[in-house]
Amino acid sequence: MTAPNQASAASQQRTGADEAVAPGPSLTEWRVPASPEESSPAAPPRPADLDAAPEIFVEQVRLLYQHPSLIVVNIVNALLVVAVLWSSFPRRALVAWFALFLVLVPARLLIAYLQEHQRWPAARAAAWSVIGSAVTGAAWGLLAFAIISTSNIAYQVFIVFVLGGMTAGAVLLDAAYLPAFFAFVVPIIVPTTLAFMFRGDLMSIAMGGMLAIFAAVQAVIGRRTNQWIVDTLRLQAQRENLTADLYRTTAELTRREAILRIMANHDELTGLFNRYYLFETIGRELRRAQRLQAPITIAILDIDHFKDFNDNFGHEAGDEILRAIGGILKSSVRGSDIVCRYGGEEFVVVFFDADTLAALPRLARICETIKDTEYTCRGLPLPGVTQSVGVAQYPVHGRTVDGLIRAADHALYAAKKAGRDRIDVAS
Repeated sequence: MTAPNQASAASQQRTGADEAVAPGPSLTEWRVPASPEESSPAAPPRPADLDAAPEIFVEQVRLLYQHPSLIVVNIVNALLVVAVLWSSFPRRALVAWFALFLVLVPARLLIAYLQEHQRWPAARAAAWSVIGSAVTGAAWGLLAFAIISTSNIAYQVFIVFVLGGMTAGAVLLDAAYLPAFFAFVVPIIVPTTLAFMFRGDLMSIAMGGMLAIFAAVQAVIGRRTNQWIVDTLRLQAQRENLTADLYRTTAELTRREAILRIMANHDELTGLFNRYYLFETIGRELRRAQRLQAPITIAILDIDHFKDFNDNFGHEAGDEILRAIGGILKSSVRGSDIVCRYGGEEFVVVFFDADTLAALPRLARICETIKDTEYTCRGLPLPGVTQSVGVAQYPVHGRTVDGLIRAADHALYAAKKAGRDRIDVAS
């Protein structure tokens, strides 16, 4: 079991989940870039409008197809025109004209259905919407022939009223995408205005001018409506992008905070807990042990003649020894115990709820494992190493962290003085 897992288990047993320590990552994960530039290739900042433009276009097209049922209004209004003009205009022409809408409207509804269920690309859906609007507008523009063929002002006013209403309706239906809006309005207004001008009388010219002015006003309204829709969509897209960026930034900050927290508690070389974590944890555990009248045994392990080893084989080989011993220690203790790198070639093992009688056999096995392990560096064998160990028990040899460490350190000094490769208990 790894040292972080040991701390987690020990914390759950002793002080609750709020003191659990996250598992230690690999050493490469500890090396957090100092700045965002180090973690990703430099890229020039992009304007938010450029980032949001594709999303805005997709939303515009979605709004075009949001209410396809409104297209049916074309049939209703066309039927009303036929009913009003039935007695004064050629009926075959009116029936043929009305038949255009009976073909166009179902075709546009079918396109809307296919777009929704087949998930057309936005560009394709937009193109078909422009085509449908243009053909429908051209069908309404055919009423220009009715204007030319009648001198009855009432019919002319009625036609102008209907076409003006259809133009105003385009603001509601097509203003989300200006090409579709103008594709519908222009084929209506241009032929009708020209038809009034063709008649030549003052009233027709005035009505043509009024229709053109009304269309211009509707165009301004449609343009402003479109701008409002685009601005709203842009703000929505930017807000969603900012929310996503904020989420990613928060997640990255959380990850880095966790890594920094691990780095603050761990030794980078061995992955063991460090001296800071040792003193922070032992102080808490001594209070618990005092409350529960439970023993705690602390052992300081020191690699014998480690300075000579580094001088003879190099610090890289020494680091391999330290890493290997750290792994042995982690795999040789209980999940409730703690293993720390105390500094240099010294390690500390804390046995919770264990006195020296229980801890000494386990320390002896650890020392034998360390002595019998075959070490290598860059594929080359290294000589074996031994450990000198000093042991102290709470509350027999000390009641404070400093007192226990001092007692174990004195025992370690005695072990080295007595010839090394041995375990001594504080007196």
